Amino acid sequence: MRWMAAVMVLLGLVAACAAPTASPPAATLPPTAAPTLSPSPTPVPTAIPTPTVDAAALADLAGQGVEVAGGDEAGVITLRYEDMDADGLPEWLAVVQPEEGAALQGFVLDGETSFPLEGTNPRSDLAGWGLGLYPDCEVQIADLNADGVPEIALFGHGPRQTTLLHLYEWDGTTYRLLGAFAGDGGVTIEDRDGDLTAEIVEGYHDDRVDDLVWQIVFTWQEGSYGWTSDRWTWYYRQRPHVYPDQAPDYAVIAFYLALDDRDMPAAYDLLSRRARAEQDYASWVVAFDTLLRVEVGDLHAVPGVGTETTKRITAMVLTWNNIHGEVIARSWNVEWDVVREDEGWRLDRLEAVQLDSWPLPYWP
Repeated sequence: MRWMAAVMVLLGLVAACAAPTASPPAATLPPTAAPTLSPSPTPVPTAIPTPTVDAAALADLAGQGVEVAGGDEAGVITLRYEDMDADGLPEWLAVVQPEEGAALQGFVLDGETSFPLEGTNPRSDLAGWGLGLYPDCEVQIADLNADGVPEIALFGHGPRQTTLLHLYEWDGTTYRLLGAFAGDGGVTIEDRDGDLTAEIVEGYHDDRVDDLVWQIVFTWQEGSYGWTSDRWTWYYRQRPHVYPDQAPDYAVIAFYLALDDRDMPAAYDLLSRRARAEQDYASWVVAFDTLLRVEVGDLHAVPGVGTETTKRITAMVLTWNNIHGEVIARSWNVEWDVVREDEGWRLDRLEAVQLDSWPLPYWP
């Protein structure tokens, strides 16, 4: 059976990694004429304990996975042995695939009790995907929301380059599903605001510019993850980028992405001819000498304002600056008048209102 083969391979890997390695003796220094050096003592090798693995326990675990999955040919995809309920003792976690093409299923084995990790549908078009449809997954076990109990993060994958993330936490009786997320532009866990509490970020490919991704940021609030903001970023991180300027909103997005890339000449070129005539590049770029990072999101065209060649775009901007050795975050509401020129849409006039400012005790 595929699951038994997976267990035997795992046992072989553990045994291979467990072999102790003795420390080599130190080289003896040759004597000199005066003074004569005594040979260095040969260190006594310290025995390295060999971890023991109960083959029967692993086989039973795989068997329970098969039973939970409901078939005799279920394949074990992932096995982890860590403390997942904050009781100081490790539990087994397994992800299995009942058969090729079937949705992945997971469970935690604590002693003799098995707790299923139920998959759900983040969106209606993902019905039946479970924890993922492909026989690969990634597992992260850490206290993501800083509540003292570790979370289980299961990443799975499906068609259309879709990444799935399911988050679970022990609530005293079972492993509660904290949230399910999916995106064809990736799903990540990150601490973006330096508070040591992780945010979940869903990404979606832009239909008109393949290299752009629109991301939704979910923040831990009052016992659950909720949508708090959005931002634009690159799907491919390699440079140089081609900054889109075929529409007013893209020009604004491109300007802030260029700033975040530290591609200051590209950002300056996205300003209108009038704006560049008012301030040369050398004096303009000085204003960004403390900038560490910038994000832009929540873009909208102001209705009823503009013509065929002029538009007004509003956006939310977050900036992080190094001010005398301290990282200061600021949020802004910006309005750009954008004009169409021969090269493309260009940013002409700016109105910016600072909404908030706060120091970051930790820079992620």
